[in-house]
Amino acid sequence: MNKLSGVFDLLKGAVKIISQNGKLMAITAAVYLILYSITFIINTSSTTPFIMDLTLKIFALISAHPGTPEYSAILIAIREDIGIFLGIETVYAVFSFLIAVFAQTTMIIIASSYYIGSKLSFKELIRKVSRTWTRPFVTLFYVQLLALGYMSFFFLPFVVPSLVLFDQPMILIAILLFLFILYFTFYLYLSVVWSLAVVVSVFEDTYGLSALGNARELVRGKRVDGILLNIFLNLVLVAIFMVGSKLSPAMPIVVGLIQVVSIGVTSLFQFMAYSVFYYQCKNNLNISRGSVYTQIAHAPVVDENLA
Repeated sequence: MNKLSGVFDLLKGAVKIISQNGKLMAITAAVYLILYSITFIINTSSTTPFIMDLTLKIFALISAHPGTPEYSAILIAIREDIGIFLGIETVYAVFSFLIAVFAQTTMIIIASSYYIGSKLSFKELIRKVSRTWTRPFVTLFYVQLLALGYMSFFFLPFVVPSLVLFDQPMILIAILLFLFILYFTFYLYLSVVWSLAVVVSVFEDTYGLSALGNARELVRGKRVDGILLNIFLNLVLVAIFMVGSKLSPAMPIVVGLIQVVSIGVTSLFQFMAYSVFYYQCKNNLNISRGSVYTQIAHAPVVDENLA
């Protein structure tokens, strides 16, 4: 119960920050969600024709005879479509990443102003974001690499049983379910440090591996609270996808847009809650370990750019 109350404290703290900074929060969320939605619509409208065309060409390739001019022409066209599709998706991923960095940085700075007891104007907020965003950008880049490496590490354990036990569906399902639970549990464990590192890179004058190291020190003794917070946020995302999956056949683009907006709001709230979590971890470490964490013991509460 103590751990559950700790999660409720995180959620209440995030809501309290939002209520105290409603105007800045509303502006940040509106700009973020508008840009995110426009990007999603452009990406969807751009890639849908390529996906349909690629599907038709793949069916044509199956019916064509290998070695014929027709077969070669279709194969070349498929490669061109895949190249264009990957190019569009790369631009979409980069732009979405940049939008997320700026939005998350803004939310964390707003949270820092709440804790240091200062009121931010919109102009001051823009100035602080422009001075700070490169640090969370680098940290998020490292986090994405770590997440990609983690997914790659678990790729073979999922693929090998599928190839070996494809004729034993019940055993295969049981093994894959066990592997998924193991994978997701360990992911929740690691993602606490990854998410907190982004907050650390805004609050403190550090980034990348250094921010990840500081986050690992901070979270000692409080990791369970972070895991429970991640579970709650993931349950929210699961609910969003379940509702969307029931409605999407009728209105795929509209439902997809609603899902994107809902996921964006959840992401912003996540970093607001993790800002509260940062201060809880900091206070806990100050009490339990004193000067072990030098960033806390000797540095200001927040980076001077945020004060």
